[in-house]
Amino acid sequence: MNKKAIEIIMENIIFFILILIFFAAMFYFVNRASKQVSIAEQIYAKQLAITIDKMKPGTEVILDISELYDVIEEKDYEEHPVIIDNIQNKVIVQLVSGKGYEYEFFNRANILWSLEDRKLYLEAINDKDLENL
Repeated sequence: MNKKAIEIIMENIIFFILILIFFAAMFYFVNRASKQVSIAEQIYAKQLAITIDKMKPGTEVILDISELYDVIEEKDYEEHPVIIDNIQNKVIVQLVSGKGYEYEFFNRANILWSLEDRKLYLEAINDKDLENL
Protein backbone atom coordinates (compact mmCIF):
# COMPACT_ATOMS: atom_id res chain seq x y z
CA MET A 1 0.00 0.00 0.00
CA ASN A 2 1.12 3.46 -0.66
CA LYS A 3 1.64 6.24 1.86
CA LYS A 4 -1.52 8.12 0.83
CA ALA A 5 -3.76 5.11 1.53
CA ILE A 6 -2.24 4.63 4.99
CA GLU A 7 -2.89 8.29 5.84
CA ILE A 8 -6.54 8.00 4.78
CA ILE A 9 -7.03 4.85 6.87
CA MET A 10 -5.41 6.46 9.93
CA GLU A 11 -7.58 9.58 9.58
CA ASN A 12 -10.71 7.41 9.43
CA ILE A 13 -9.66 5.40 12.47
CA ILE A 14 -8.98 8.57 14.48
CA PHE A 15 -12.31 10.05 13.37
CA PHE A 16 -14.12 6.85 14.37
CA ILE A 17 -12.48 6.87 17.84
CA LEU A 18 -13.45 10.51 18.38
CA ILE A 19 -17.05 9.75 17.44
CA LEU A 20 -17.10 6.85 19.92
CA ILE A 21 -15.75 9.10 22.69
CA PHE A 22 -18.34 11.77 21.89
CA PHE A 23 -21.25 9.32 21.99
CA ALA A 24 -19.99 7.72 25.20
CA ALA A 25 -19.87 11.16 26.85
CA MET A 26 -23.35 11.98 25.57
CA PHE A 27 -24.68 8.66 26.89
CA TYR A 28 -23.12 9.38 30.31
CA PHE A 29 -24.70 12.84 30.61
CA VAL A 30 -28.11 11.76 29.30
CA ASN A 31 -28.12 8.76 31.63
CA ARG A 32 -27.20 10.95 34.62
CA ALA A 33 -29.81 13.58 33.74
CA SER A 34 -32.52 11.00 33.19
CA LYS A 35 -32.10 9.79 36.76
CA GLN A 36 -32.69 13.39 37.88
CA VAL A 37 -29.79 13.14 40.29
CA SER A 38 -28.09 16.16 38.76
CA ILE A 39 -31.26 18.23 39.16
CA ALA A 40 -31.51 17.32 42.85
CA GLU A 41 -27.83 18.20 43.31
CA GLN A 42 -28.38 21.61 41.71
CA ILE A 43 -31.51 22.39 43.72
CA TYR A 44 -29.99 21.48 47.07
CA ALA A 45 -26.66 23.22 46.37
CA LYS A 46 -28.40 26.46 45.41
CA GLN A 47 -30.82 26.35 48.34
CA LEU A 48 -27.99 25.71 50.79
CA ALA A 49 -25.91 28.54 49.34
CA ILE A 50 -28.85 30.94 49.64
CA THR A 51 -29.42 29.82 53.23
CA ILE A 52 -25.74 30.36 54.07
CA ASP A 53 -25.76 33.79 52.42
CA LYS A 54 -28.64 34.90 54.67
CA MET A 55 -26.95 33.69 57.88
CA LYS A 56 -25.50 36.30 60.20
CA PRO A 57 -22.75 35.47 62.74
CA GLY A 58 -24.30 33.63 65.67
CA THR A 59 -27.06 32.07 63.58
CA GLU A 60 -27.64 28.34 63.87
CA VAL A 61 -29.68 26.40 61.32
CA ILE A 62 -30.75 22.76 61.27
CA LEU A 63 -31.87 21.38 57.90
CA ASP A 64 -33.47 18.01 57.24
CA ILE A 65 -31.67 16.45 54.27
CA SER A 66 -33.12 12.97 54.57
CA GLU A 67 -34.18 13.09 50.90
CA LEU A 68 -30.51 13.28 49.92
CA TYR A 69 -29.70 10.30 52.10
CA ASP A 70 -32.53 8.35 50.45
CA VAL A 71 -30.99 9.03 47.04
CA ILE A 72 -27.45 8.06 48.03
CA GLU A 73 -28.71 4.87 49.68
CA GLU A 74 -30.64 4.02 46.51
CA LYS A 75 -27.52 4.63 44.38
CA ASP A 76 -25.20 2.77 46.82
CA TYR A 77 -23.06 5.87 47.28
CA GLU A 78 -21.00 5.81 50.47
CA GLU A 79 -19.80 9.43 50.83
CA HIS A 80 -21.36 12.46 52.53
CA PRO A 81 -23.96 14.12 50.29
CA VAL A 82 -23.03 17.69 51.32
CA ILE A 83 -19.68 19.41 51.76
CA ILE A 84 -19.26 23.08 52.65
CA ASP A 85 -15.89 24.54 51.67
CA ASN A 86 -15.20 27.74 53.65
CA ILE A 87 -11.94 28.39 51.86
CA GLN A 88 -13.46 28.61 48.38
CA ASN A 89 -16.94 29.57 49.64
CA LYS A 90 -18.64 26.66 47.91
CA VAL A 91 -21.42 24.24 48.68
CA ILE A 92 -20.86 20.87 47.04
CA VAL A 93 -23.72 18.39 46.75
CA GLN A 94 -22.73 14.98 45.43
CA LEU A 95 -25.27 12.16 45.31
CA VAL A 96 -23.46 9.72 43.01
CA SER A 97 -19.83 9.19 42.12
CA GLY A 98 -18.47 11.99 39.98
CA LYS A 99 -17.98 15.68 40.48
CA GLY A 100 -21.37 16.58 41.93
CA TYR A 101 -22.66 20.15 41.77
CA GLU A 102 -20.83 23.14 43.22
CA TYR A 103 -22.41 26.49 43.97
CA GLU A 104 -20.71 29.50 45.50
CA PHE A 105 -21.96 31.52 48.43
CA PHE A 106 -20.90 35.06 49.34
CA ASN A 107 -21.16 35.10 53.13
CA ARG A 108 -17.75 35.90 54.62
CA ALA A 109 -18.56 34.41 58.03
CA ASN A 110 -17.05 31.03 58.75
CA ILE A 111 -19.62 28.26 58.52
CA LEU A 112 -19.29 25.38 60.94
CA TRP A 113 -21.21 22.39 59.70
CA SER A 114 -21.85 18.79 60.57
CA LEU A 115 -24.04 15.93 59.37
CA GLU A 116 -25.84 13.91 62.01
CA ASP A 117 -29.03 11.83 61.92
CA ARG A 118 -29.87 12.86 58.35
CA LYS A 119 -29.70 16.52 59.35
CA LEU A 120 -27.29 19.27 58.37
CA TYR A 121 -26.27 21.55 61.23
CA LEU A 122 -24.96 24.97 60.24
CA GLU A 123 -23.56 27.76 62.40
CA ALA A 124 -22.16 31.08 61.20
CA ILE A 125 -19.35 32.49 63.34
CA ASN A 126 -16.96 35.45 63.21
CA ASP A 127 -13.22 35.03 62.82
CA LYS A 128 -12.82 36.14 66.47
CA ASP A 129 -15.09 33.34 67.63
CA LEU A 130 -13.13 30.86 65.51
CA GLU A 131 -9.93 31.72 67.42
CA ASN A 132 -11.65 30.87 70.74
CA LEU A 133 -12.57 27.33 69.63
